[in-house]
Amino acid sequence: MLFQVFVVGLLAAYLALVTFIIARLFFPDRELEQVPEKETQPDPPQDQPTLELLYVHKSFDLPVIRGIGFKVHRGETLGILGQSGTGKSVTLKLLVGLLKPDRGYVVFEGKDLARMTERDLLELRKRVSYVFQGGAVFDFLNVRENIAYPLREMGTMDETLIQDRVQYLLHAVGMEDQDTLHSSKLSIGAKKLVAIARALANDPEVILYDEPTTGLDPIARKSLSHHIRRLNKQEHLTSVVVTHDLKCLQIVADRIILLKDGEIRFEGNQEEFRTSSDPFVHAFIAGKRFEEEKEEPLSA
Repeated sequence: MLFQVFVVGLLAAYLALVTFIIARLFFPDRELEQVPEKETQPDPPQDQPTLELLYVHKSFDLPVIRGIGFKVHRGETLGILGQSGTGKSVTLKLLVGLLKPDRGYVVFEGKDLARMTERDLLELRKRVSYVFQGGAVFDFLNVRENIAYPLREMGTMDETLIQDRVQYLLHAVGMEDQDTLHSSKLSIGAKKLVAIARALANDPEVILYDEPTTGLDPIARKSLSHHIRRLNKQEHLTSVVVTHDLKCLQIVADRIILLKDGEIRFEGNQEEFRTSSDPFVHAFIAGKRFEEEKEEPLSA
């Protein structure tokens, strides 16, 4: 009996030694450590932002972004304001990896985009949708086909599920009666709604809007802004909206960043924005030209 126990123990030790040698031969860099049980694995930190920029610089011959940094938390809508040429659209393209910073870090859920492989970036872009300024609605497809396009490209749904999702989104943007129209028959506002519905088709976690109200009259701007706000909440989206349209951000944004010459001049919530003592913020809200005060030269 003792001999049998000895043999079993010897065999177990031999198998353990063989396993160790094979692991070291074929996986020399891998640490042989015990994987913790599921219930003991720590949860991700609750305050980890979904998107984050850290000390980001970007130039195109001349500096466009000058060391900016901010965070966007899950479920939040961040509005980025600024005059033309202040780096708003460049910031948006940095967030999705369409551009890389010259210096600094662009981070998605704790991972630096600059260190991601092309495959990783492709997976990221499945989770992030981008609504271009002009909408980019395909003129060779009707409204229904435009919205269905990303779902068919993914190839992961049968036609019945695709049509169910498209019908839901048509209803969400109020375009059920225009589903067979092509872009030539649509107003600018309708094209933008189609672009938003198409961006939502693959159920993203994050959506980025580039000047969504450009080219619209005041009534259409207000209507589209309310659509964005409602859909962001309804779909539990994290979103960034860049625009020079202050009234749009008063409707959609939880927090506002105001850029000036590629730098963050203001960051805060709606109330802090309205009550800011910064003269540049005052001028922007009033729609007036702002000039920095210059020190008077000392007299001789």
